[in-house]
Amino acid sequence: MSGTTKKILVANSKGGCGKTTIATNLAVAFANQGLKVSLLDCDRQASCLHWAEERNAQAPKVNTVANYHSADKLAEQIAQEQDNGSDVIIMDVTGRHSDARLFEEALKASDLVLIPMLSSSLDIKAGERFVTDLMTHRVMRATPRPMGVIYNRAHNSSAHLQRFEDFLRCLSVPVISELRDSAVYVTAAETGIGVLEMRDSAAASKEYAAWRDIMLWIDRRTSGRRELPRPIQAGRKAARAKPEQARVS
Repeated sequence: MSGTTKKILVANSKGGCGKTTIATNLAVAFANQGLKVSLLDCDRQASCLHWAEERNAQAPKVNTVANYHSADKLAEQIAQEQDNGSDVIIMDVTGRHSDARLFEEALKASDLVLIPMLSSSLDIKAGERFVTDLMTHRVMRATPRPMGVIYNRAHNSSAHLQRFEDFLRCLSVPVISELRDSAVYVTAAETGIGVLEMRDSAAASKEYAAWRDIMLWIDRRTSGRRELPRPIQAGRKAARAKPEQARVS
């Protein structure tokens, strides 16, 4: 890490996995702690920016900036947000090959990576490829940083999901938390808020424990980084061992 600013990358190459859901709700969680938060929307769909346009001016401020034009401009924006005193910078970035330089710049700047995942077989296959590409990326090989999976719109376990968790286990990549398939996330997205701000909603309150786990994991990984497992080398396949896995590590 450089300085005291937490820099969090939320990424996946698969569209519709919930990057914006994670990024906006994470920004709200930090902003409600009284921290200065910058949310950099690096996805051309600009979903974070649309969310911010609906946010009430009286709500805790989340400085949201669309920055998907170039890797150089992203580096400049990150430096500017740090100069402006941001405590937390959250980057919503696609991991598609078409935006490879932008993704690499975001990865270089990040202190840790959050990977939203859906539980369908297609999403799991895409997730395996993305995690493998991430672990073998030259930036991760040079300077490993913590990475963790967040299940979005989680459903019951399946054979595909079990295989994916075995795969993650081999790489020492934890599943941090599971978010329910709940309409409260749709409401939050449409009204520019976060589920942690929906204090009168019983459905939203059911999500608090999941977000507590996410925030605790981030805090532990940014308040003193421990020795991290070295990533697998490009072209190597991990063995399918099955040691016992805690959901968060």
